[in-house]
Amino acid sequence: MEAFRAKKKFGQNFLKDEFYLNKIIESMSILKKEIEAESNIELDVVEIGPGLGDLSIKILDCFSLIAYEIDSELYLYLKDRFPRLKLYNKDVLSIPFNNNGWLHNKEYILVSNLPYYIATKIILNVLRDKLCRGMIVMTQREVADKFCAKFNDSSFCAISIITESISKSVSKIALVPPNAFSPIPKVESTIFAISKNNNYIDNEFESMIKKAFCSPRKKVIKNLSHIQNLDEILNKLNISNNARAHQINTLQYHQIFNIIKEEKWKEII
Repeated sequence: MEAFRAKKKFGQNFLKDEFYLNKIIESMSILKKEIEAESNIELDVVEIGPGLGDLSIKILDCFSLIAYEIDSELYLYLKDRFPRLKLYNKDVLSIPFNNNGWLHNKEYILVSNLPYYIATKIILNVLRDKLCRGMIVMTQREVADKFCAKFNDSSFCAISIITESISKSVSKIALVPPNAFSPIPKVESTIFAISKNNNYIDNEFESMIKKAFCSPRKKVIKNLSHIQNLDEILNKLNISNNARAHQINTLQYHQIFNIIKEEKWKEII
């Protein structure tokens, strides 16, 4: 496409480096085959923000593709370039969230170079969507660190716990330098993969986790002061009353939540 100017309002930084484009395709193919073999299903492929189609053309060489493009100019270009592409001219965040088919009505895998400014919200929505079985996505490095962090990692946070709770595996694939894009962003990016399990995040659990991390330097017992008898629950699980949110692991948070539900030691989580 000649003389196309990237639009800042859409966070457009197009991945142009063939090495990283091929890395995404290779990783997607492996993840897709693994999930299909384990579950005996056939997954569709969904892409958010195909841009100039550099990734789309490689996906279409192997699979059919459903894509969402917010930019009307690029939508018309892609529609003309890829007749086989099932393309929607939509902002995905304008689509009412449905945890049983937000982006597609069949089981799917997401592949995307996500705009930095909306990446976290999109990934969290896709994680909550029961029809999404996995994803290969690229985000700003710091965002990827949060989704991929394990207990005791410096980036461990509420997002890490939510991701770990509904994932079989989470792994970083590659660190991508700014010069792999056009226009060149000011930050590094990371490609990472998530393979989901069949668990579903309880809204109350998610709310509890977010509150636990709302003031990271405070003790978790202060951040969750609205929960009755939390000190007794922590003692029961051999967790110090002085613990901060990042000093409690994912399993322990689930144990805390289960005790609250079972013994009804709560007001509003």
